[in-house]
Amino acid sequence: MSTGTNAGSGTPTRPDAREDRARLERARQVIFGEHRDKSTSNALYAVYVAVIAAAGYGVPAIQALLRFIDPKWFEQHLTPAIGTGVGVAVSVGLVLLAFWLGPVRGPVVPQLPYLDLVAASPIDRATSLRKHWRLSLFGCLAGGILIGLVLGAGVAIAGLAGPVSVGIGAVAGAVVGLVCAGAWLWGQVRSWPTGRRGLSTFLRARTSLRQLHIAGLREQAASSIANGGALLAGDLRAVRLNIASRSARAPRGRAIRLKPSGPVAVVVRRDLLGLRRSPRSVLPGVLGCAIGVAALATTVNTSHAPSLFALLSAIVGYLGFGVFAEGLRIEADNAGTTPLLGIEPDRESLAHLVVPLGLYAVTTVLVGVALVLGAGVHLVAMAWALLTGGVFAGGHLIAAFRGRAPGAAFGQHGGLAVLLLWLLYPILVVAIAVTGATAVAHHSGLGAGSFVLLVALGAVLVSWGRGRVRSLSEAHRD
Repeated sequence: MSTGTNAGSGTPTRPDAREDRARLERARQVIFGEHRDKSTSNALYAVYVAVIAAAGYGVPAIQALLRFIDPKWFEQHLTPAIGTGVGVAVSVGLVLLAFWLGPVRGPVVPQLPYLDLVAASPIDRATSLRKHWRLSLFGCLAGGILIGLVLGAGVAIAGLAGPVSVGIGAVAGAVVGLVCAGAWLWGQVRSWPTGRRGLSTFLRARTSLRQLHIAGLREQAASSIANGGALLAGDLRAVRLNIASRSARAPRGRAIRLKPSGPVAVVVRRDLLGLRRSPRSVLPGVLGCAIGVAALATTVNTSHAPSLFALLSAIVGYLGFGVFAEGLRIEADNAGTTPLLGIEPDRESLAHLVVPLGLYAVTTVLVGVALVLGAGVHLVAMAWALLTGGVFAGGHLIAAFRGRAPGAAFGQHGGLAVLLLWLLYPILVVAIAVTGATAVAHHSGLGAGSFVLLVALGAVLVSWGRGRVRSLSEAHRD
């Protein structure tokens, strides 16, 4: 009866789809017994709640935000071409993020018992995994449509566009959601080195589902459980190590060795070597820093620009800067251990900031040359974006050595809110500092006082981070 095998599993596939569906239905009856499968109803209920939240809170918040920011400024500076370009750039970023997420946690990750007892059976994998894929696809489409509707309705109510923007937003959101779902599944398919992995599997559900290897699915299911528990416990180190261990590619530059030198120089060379062995990880950092620098310099260069732009620029730049600061996080993970290089943790943490600051400076200079020559941005605005690197460095110093989550994060009342605040407070501090300094620069001009304020904010955050380094290091001493 069998005519082939499921991808990578060696189990026979059934040409009769009706027979596979019947076998799957009987298996589900055994699994759920008298209790019916509630995954579909749970998904519909989640969408129902999201619709109510979007209508009751999302649309009023968006239109109120646009009115607060000043709609006239948007009408004068945000042309349809610029708005379309920003939308396309954000959509491309979301698609790339979905593709990157696929190897870590794909859209098709059933529970381990289901994988071992059903997905590994002779039933066609396109049939046994179809429901999990459809639920993820439904979530992406519903999320995209809701976001598009909220943005379109908010823009229309604020008077920045006509009612047609609601329909355009819904259609654009549906398209972006569909492409993100396809990229998400394609990333999961490509995480396994064998089988069909090319563009022929993109947005072809049955073909893609047959390429999902049972070992890869089992690994992602176990990893998802471990990451969920680590996040609830506030253990970011476990999450990072778990995600890093899923890399199937051998690092490059294994033959390269560190040259003997002083302790600080060795730390710097070690960070450079780490980035050289994983060059693909550098690209997101360069893109994030470039986008953040360009947006921040343009915001400072434009008179009366909304502070929201500075806030978003600071967040993007902070995330891009963090890609270069892996060495700093590794030191924080080993806080309290014997210093192998014989230097104090405080001094070593500052040495780990040399490479991120250097790469950020190089990116800022390259972006600055393009903006000064092509967009007429002033050199003073680029200098402002360059000095913002000190604020980013202080924020990541605080984030890396924040320590364990507070006990209130595990309380019955408000524990989740405390945990989220503890996870996000470094980026919030950075965003508030950059936004506040940029608002002062807009009010008083890019003079010496504004630059002194920005440098002072960076110095305060770095000092705060150094205090966290000493506190965490001393807490581990006997």
